[in-house]
Amino acid sequence: MDDSSGEWLGQDLQQDLLQAGAIDFYFSPVQMKKGRPGLKLSVLAGATRLDEVADFILEHTPTIGLRYFAVERRELPRRMFSLSTPYGPVQVKEVSLPSGMKRHKIEYEDLRRLSRAHGLSLLRLQQELYALLQSKAGNT
Repeated sequence: MDDSSGEWLGQDLQQDLLQAGAIDFYFSPVQMKKGRPGLKLSVLAGATRLDEVADFILEHTPTIGLRYFAVERRELPRRMFSLSTPYGPVQVKEVSLPSGMKRHKIEYEDLRRLSRAHGLSLLRLQQELYALLQSKAGNT
C-alpha cells in the first residue's frame, strides 16, 4: 500500500482485522513501483475465514487487489489456566515443547491490569509473578 495514511492503518484497523478473522498480521516497509515507499500487509488467516479477511482488507484499505497462498502451520499443544497471585488472578498459557518440557507465558493484558491496579511497573510485576509461577510449578 503506497497511498494510505498511517492513521488509517493504526489500532482501530488492526483490531478490526483480528475481529474479521485474522490470526496474526504485520506490516513491512517496501519500495513500490516508481520508487515510492509503501507498506506490505501480511496476514495469517485460516482457510475458513479467508474470504471474510480478504473482503475486510479490500473494503477498509486503499488497495485494489491482494495476493494469497496456502501455508502450513505447526502449533505446540497448549492450555490456559488461572494462577492465583497476591495481586489477583492471571491467565497463563502453557505450551508443551516437542521434548515434553513445558513453557509458560502470563497474559499481557492481565499483567497490565494488575500493574495499573497496584501501581507496580510491568517489569517488577512480571518478575514476581514468574517467580511465583516457577515455585508453584516446582511443587507439582
